[in-house]
Amino acid sequence: MSYPNNCKYTLLVTSLPAHKTVLFDEQQMPLSRIQLNKRLKLLEKSDAADLLKIEQLLHWSQMKEDINQAFVNETIASINSINNEFIKDIIIWRLELRIILAALRMRHQGQQTAPTKKIFGFDYWYFMITKNWHEPDLGLRKQLPWIVEANELLISNNNLQLEKFLFGVVWNHYRQLSLGHYFNFEAVIIYVLRWDIVNRWTSYDKEIALQRFNDLINIELQDKVIW
Repeated sequence: MSYPNNCKYTLLVTSLPAHKTVLFDEQQMPLSRIQLNKRLKLLEKSDAADLLKIEQLLHWSQMKEDINQAFVNETIASINSINNEFIKDIIIWRLELRIILAALRMRHQGQQTAPTKKIFGFDYWYFMITKNWHEPDLGLRKQLPWIVEANELLISNNNLQLEKFLFGVVWNHYRQLSLGHYFNFEAVIIYVLRWDIVNRWTSYDKEIALQRFNDLINIELQDKVIW
């Protein structure tokens, strides 16, 4: 049986068990990936292709430790191949978050001056970072309220809590974006991205996470990351 798109997506969204408001209230997966994929078969081919692209870029397991111009160029190329502006905005937001975190980590490693090379396409963040390199919040607390706590956790080397905090930052951003999107493709995008965070959270291995963060802190970031 075929359905109009609006009916198909209403059917799809209503078939998905709701996520909890607070990430850390999630104790188990709302449904398996196999079950999720079965429901996603209702997507139009073009929407399914765009969803695959955003998953490949933003699923937690796909996140690379370092950021350089080549990585950004690759990401921007993927963004330009996507037709959905909602998806593009989400990818850019996550990339910006990672750029800011990379700057905080470089400074925490002891770099005394801001990087002289910039990642093209993100001039505003480069300007703010270089202008406010010695400010704890890089002059960004108004635009990015989360940066204060993230920096404090980084300084205290509380790596497990920092990763948990970042889970929450991304989760809350997705929850905010979901407002006004209930039975459309955008609602499906948000659901799948939040599903990924729940998957990471519920399978969280503290020892592995600690080792991963320790390895990250010990990387010579000036060789791996532009900023």
